[in-house]
This record gives sequence, C-alpha cells and structure tokens, in this order.
Amino acid sequence: MPRRRPLVRTTGDDELRPMIPLVLLAGFLGAGKTRFLTDAIPALAQRGVRSRVVLNDFQNARIDAARLGELEALVTPLNGECVCCGSLRELLQTLYDVPAEQGTVMFIEANGATETDELLGHLTTDPRLAHFTLPLQLTVVDAGRWQKRWWHNGLERAQVATATHVFLNWTERLGAPRVAQVRAALSELNARAALVTPADFTASLAALTAEVGEVPARGGREGVAAVPRPRGVPHTHPFGSLVLPLPATVDRVAFHQFVQTLPAAVVRAKGLVRFADRPGEMYVWHRLPERRTVRLDRSWPHDDAAATALFIGVALPLEDLEQAVSRLASVG
Repeated sequence: MPRRRPLVRTTGDDELRPMIPLVLLAGFLGAGKTRFLTDAIPALAQRGVRSRVVLNDFQNARIDAARLGELEALVTPLNGECVCCGSLRELLQTLYDVPAEQGTVMFIEANGATETDELLGHLTTDPRLAHFTLPLQLTVVDAGRWQKRWWHNGLERAQVATATHVFLNWTERLGAPRVAQVRAALSELNARAALVTPADFTASLAALTAEVGEVPARGGREGVAAVPRPRGVPHTHPFGSLVLPLPATVDRVAFHQFVQTLPAAVVRAKGLVRFADRPGEMYVWHRLPERRTVRLDRSWPHDDAAATALFIGVALPLEDLEQAVSRLASVG
C-alpha cells in the first residue's frame, strides 16, 4: 500500500492561509472541456465557490473566454501555443499572480494537444505555487471518438493515463455496448482514475474548497492530493510527485534495470544521473511514455548539480520507490 500523506504540507512554519484547489482540465480537441465547465461553474457557484479559469485554446481562447465569462467566472485567455510548451511561462506567471482567496477554485483548461505529464511536472514541483493544492486532473473523453484519432491515439491515451478523474462525454449518442467498451478500456488504462459526472466532481471540489480554506501552505517538491467525499469522509485519490536523490554515480546496467522495473503508477520519470564508468559526464534521463526504455541526453549542468530522480503519477508507491533507489545505491 502507498504511504498516505496529507493534501498539503507545511513550509516550515505553522501560519494558516487560504489555499485554492487546482484542477487541470484535459481532453482531446472537441471532447467537451468547455461544455464541462459551463456545467461545473454554475454548480460550484450554487455552493458558494467562485471559479477562476485559465483558458488555453489557440485562437479560440478569447471566444470561449467570453462564453465562460457570462457564467461569472474570472477567465484569463492564453492564445498561442500549448501551455505545456510555448505558453508555459505565461501560464505559470498567471498562477503566481492569483491571490490566495477563500472559496475559490482554479481551473486550467488546456488545449487538446497538451502533453499532461510534462505540465503536471511543473504544477506539482514549483514552490511558487504554494497557495494552490497539488493538482487534480480531470480528463474529458469523447466516448464516440475514443481511440479513433489515428496517429493521435497515443496522445489521447496519455491524457487519460495521468488523470485523477475522467468524465465520459457524449454517451447519449451511443449504444450501451460502445459505452461499456470505452469504460472498460479507460479502467484498464488507468484503474486509479475515478469516473465522474459534472455533479459528482463539483460536489467533491466544493468539499475540498471548504477543507483547504485555512491550512498550512504546501511546500517542498513531493506529496499527494486528496479529495474528500461529499459527506466529509476523506479518502485518498492522489496525483503527486516525488523527488529522490540518486547516488553520486551509479552502475549503468543497474540503472537501466531500475528504470525498467519502476511501478506502473509512475507515469513520468526523469532526472539527472552520472554513471560509474564515466563519472565526469552527467545526463538528463527520461523514462519514455508507454515504454520501459530510458533516453539519455548529455548535460552540462553547474558544478554542484546533484543526481536526482523525479517521479510523477497517481497513487505513487512512495516506499517502493525509496526502496528501489536504496537498492540502486547498494550496487557497487
């Protein structure tokens, strides 16, 4: 069983301050992300929760921003490139500037081409986002077009693999066998994600907003997010990150075995590494999505750069990862 950790962690002091639940809204082009928000925003407002939205949808952002603004949400449109790459700095600066207000939820509606694992890496580890909870990710899936996107099928699967919650959209257009087939495929791909309706999700989100109204701000670079049940009984449904130090140098074969045997819950793994056979060289390493192989890119970091491993995923088995690193250190 993974070690349970709280929603937020202290920064070294006991000062209480409001925190804002942070929700990454993902899904392929046309899946219905904006439609989901048009249902969720009024439902949250009825529970006394105000919505902020950062909207990234190429040149359609301002159009959809006007549509959501009619629902009394505070909307910031980001035109241009995906928030996981070209518009990332603008997104992060927007989040830094958001005041820590009680009774507020922050949605990031990413465009359909977003690589969610890369974006979540920034959202879970940036210490300047301490006034937000660790992120939840809700992925909207078009049930009719699921895995019928040709060369984009891999991206659609990746957006589900990192989700904490999934909303299956457009089911009213389909027969029961197709809906059951898609549900089974989603469960096989990411058994840890909760399949929700807008009503389910907004109820949990409103409860989370009340829970983090005054708490110690999160800090550091690891943790999990937990969503309370609507009746107030908490359960853990985490998306989190963990950074662990690697040995100064490692055996090359042992390192590749370490990467190949990482738990399935780890959807992204990367870091810095030096090998015992060439200790003067440092590499940036990535565990490639949907593969067990590792990619190594030569790096020229500053002199005191340390070998590290960053893991991102849902329900991370923290103790298992710590033990795996410990075994790596024991190999001479």
